[in-house]
Formats: sequence, C-alpha cells, structure tokens
Amino acid sequence: MNEEIGMHENLLLKMKGNVLHITLSSADGKNELDDSMMRALTQVISDPPESTVAIVLSGEGENFCGGRAASPPPALSPTEDPRPAIKARGAAPILALYEAIRSSAVPVACFVKGLASGMGCAIVAASDYAVAEMRSQFEADELAKQFAPALLMSVLVARVHVKAISRLVLTGQPIDAATALDFGLIGEMVAPWELDKALDDFIAFMNSRAPQALRGVKTFLRESPGLHSPKLATLAADVLAESIAARLDVTAPFVPSHEKRSLTVDGERIAYIDVGNGPAVVLLHSLGTSSALWDDVLPALTAKYRVVAIDARGHGDSTKRSAWNADAVANDVVAVAEAIGLDCFGLVGISMGGLTAVRVASKLGRRVAVMVLSSAYAGVSGPAVEKRLAAAEGMLKKLPMHLFARMYVEQTLHRNTAYPKRERLAQQIAAMASTDYLEILRAIYTDDVSGLLRDIEVPTLVLSAELDMSIPRAVSAKLAQGIRGAKERTLGAAAHLSCVDTPDAYAEVLLGLFEKYTDEGGEVWKS
Repeated sequence: MNEEIGMHENLLLKMKGNVLHITLSSADGKNELDDSMMRALTQVISDPPESTVAIVLSGEGENFCGGRAASPPPALSPTEDPRPAIKARGAAPILALYEAIRSSAVPVACFVKGLASGMGCAIVAASDYAVAEMRSQFEADELAKQFAPALLMSVLVARVHVKAISRLVLTGQPIDAATALDFGLIGEMVAPWELDKALDDFIAFMNSRAPQALRGVKTFLRESPGLHSPKLATLAADVLAESIAARLDVTAPFVPSHEKRSLTVDGERIAYIDVGNGPAVVLLHSLGTSSALWDDVLPALTAKYRVVAIDARGHGDSTKRSAWNADAVANDVVAVAEAIGLDCFGLVGISMGGLTAVRVASKLGRRVAVMVLSSAYAGVSGPAVEKRLAAAEGMLKKLPMHLFARMYVEQTLHRNTAYPKRERLAQQIAAMASTDYLEILRAIYTDDVSGLLRDIEVPTLVLSAELDMSIPRAVSAKLAQGIRGAKERTLGAAAHLSCVDTPDAYAEVLLGLFEKYTDEGGEVWKS
C-alpha cells in the first residue's frame, strides 16, 4: 500500500507499506534545502507515522541534494557580534537535522544519484545505510566559499577516517561513488539503471522484517560508536533480548477476513467461504493454513468468478474429530460442491491442497473444468521424508505452536514478503494443535496420488515457484508428466506459498488460464 502524505511542497512523502519514502524535490532540480524544508524534514524524521519501520531518502531529478539553499545573512547592527546569530540561524537548524537522522528510532537510508553536496553529503554520512549509483559525486565546497565546512565534518568524523575527511574538504574536489565506497561514506555502489530496483528491494526487505528487530539494529548503530567492553557487550545483549522477546510473544488470535458458511459431512463441520459471481472456482489451501491463505488473490478472482475456498478438516473453522484421511478430505470438497450446486468448476490446490485436488478431479472427472496444481507433488518417499518428519516432530516437542509457526513462515515465504502477511500466516498455523499438525504432516508426506494421474482428463496447469525449497520444480514436474496434456509454468520471485508472496502475479496466471476455458462472455465453463 502506497499512501501519500502532505507536509511541504518540496518534500514528497509517501508511505510504502510501513516504510516512509521522502523525496527531495525542488523546482530547479538542485534539491537544495532552505530553512522551511529543513524544518519540515527534521520534523518528519523525528516524528514519522507510528507504523514506520524505516525511512528512505532520495532526490527527484538528476541530483540527490545540492546542499543548503543560499540565504541572506542575519540583519545586525555594525557593532553586534555576528557569531550568536550565525550559530542560531545558520548552525542550529542544520545540526538539528543531522541529530534527527542519528537519533531516529528506525533505520534511515539514502539512495543517491547525481550530486550530494555539502549538506547533501552530510545527510548521506549521517544515515545508517547509503546506496549510490556509480556516476554520483560527493563534495564539500565550503572552502571555495571561504568558510570551514565544520558542520559537515561533525558528521563525517563519526563515519569515515580523518584522512578521508581531509581529502574531501581540503582539496575542494568532489569524490566519485567508488571513492565514497572506499571511504565508508556509502555502503553500496550500483549501476545507474539498478538504483531504482535497489531502492525498491530495500523497501520490500524493510517491510518484511519484524519492527522490533529493525529498531534494535538502529539502537545498536546509534549507541555503539565509542563503546568498549563491557558496555558494548551489555548493549548487544539488551538489543538481542528485546528483539527476541518480541518474537516470543504469542501471536494474536487469527480473525478471518470473510464470513464463513458450513455444512456437516460424516460428522465433521466443514467451513468455507463463498464470494463473488460467475463461473465457480474452488480453492484448496496448504497444511496448517485455511481458506484465508487466498485472501490476497480473492479481489482479482471475485471480480469475474464465484470463489469457494474450503477449510480442510482440522484447519480454520473445520473440525477433525477422527484420524486424518486424505480420501475423506477429498469427499468433503465433493460434498460442498454438491451442497451449493456446483455442477462444473475450476479447481486450484496449493501444496497439500494439490493432493486433494488430484483426488477430487479423479472422482468428478470433467465436472472439473480446469485444474491448477500449485507447489504440489504426486508423492514423496525415502530417507529425506523421514528426516524432515523427525525434524518437525523434534521442533514441536521443544517449541510452542506460535514459535514453530514463525519459524515455518521464515522458511516458507519469500524474504521480501511483507511482515503483516508473515504474521497473519503465522497466526493461522499457531491456531492449529501441534498433534493435529504432525498427524496431517505425516499423512500427506506418505500420501501418493501417482496412480490416479493417468486417468485424469482435466486440463491441468502445474504451477511451480522459482524459489520453492519445499517442493522444487523437479518434484512438481512429475505431476505434469503423469497427467495427459498438462502444462507447466514457474512463477518468479516467489517461494512455496506463491499466492502469498506474489498474489498479483498468481491471480494473473489463474485468470489467464480460466479465460481459455470459459465462453466468450466469461459466464460459464466450456463443456
């Protein structure tokens, strides 16, 4: 979610998720800071929106920041000492900005192109992290104006070697990005065409991290310079304890986004959501999750389709009063379809849901108009399976379910998937009993639908994820090899639960596929 915030005409403020992106933007393209811009910038860095986890600074146009805008000297009487006025009007606002960056509760990063001169150079130095494109230049031009660059030097002295400071200020010559990297003024140098991607990747990564962990990093960066043992060790222990303690907190209770319906099948309550209008599509989720796994995909799908997402037995609001049985779970799907009048429907199953989808397609034949098997497999076996089962069992004996859930999320989602999504997924898994989780895990790891594949005549897409370490493409490919005419596709920048990592791309694939199997008006499935 991108949300624009108004504050100053030459500062473009936008919340990108929970990252505050500040763009310096002056009409002349120099991005020089006048007094009002400085005050506004200092204020927003000191007091950003409450949800902010990081702050990013960049420049509009060709340059990052041309320094401080020229201002008239203070009006003084001929006999008045100018130094107090210079300190109050000249130095104090600048130093306040540098201190705001240093003392910010969250990390501050700069992404630099073109020129960073004087104050612009100091802002880069004061920040916690900086990336510059290779054509960037950094300069301290105060000596050319016949005064000492003391305010810039006050920031540089905490960041770079004194000889590097001398090189920058005593020669009057700018340094390039490579030299700035050598000096430690920036942390990374990229090609000009890579800067925007670097910025987007950084924002995505910040949005995916725990807020307390990011605040801990900032605390250490702010407080550690000049510390020695034992104070440094104490700081490190305090920061670690705070960030881990936040992760040990029990996850908030999971609250579904959609009203659920239910019916009774063989003594079990089977819950589902039924939203949208058009040809019906049934969605089957992965182990430990629920119909809510599809929340981010639903808006795109329900614009054209009736979507039924089912909670499997023991998941979400569905009960599990007896031992897990894969065939019974498939029968639950058939029962829901019969009860709500789905004569023909598209079928999508991810991971565990893929095993169920194969069984449903085997039972219903061409009542399934089209099928997507996402990060799914026909069967797995061998020592590796027993090893993974033993590892999961060992973890669940040592950890409460909410901690196991958070570990699972970090191993399962893409590194840049937003933190709120990570927590919401963890909440779903934490709501499940560990005994049920282990029982179903063992059942699906030992399940094998290979024998059903050759008789399936449903048009099928086997959808893999580029970064899926749980079910690599080579494993999913066996489904495509077993189902006559099945196609394969791989989603980039996604891990095992690609419907969470890249919901827009995921929905686009589904919509493109479904369009081929509905009539010209998109109102019914083709027979």
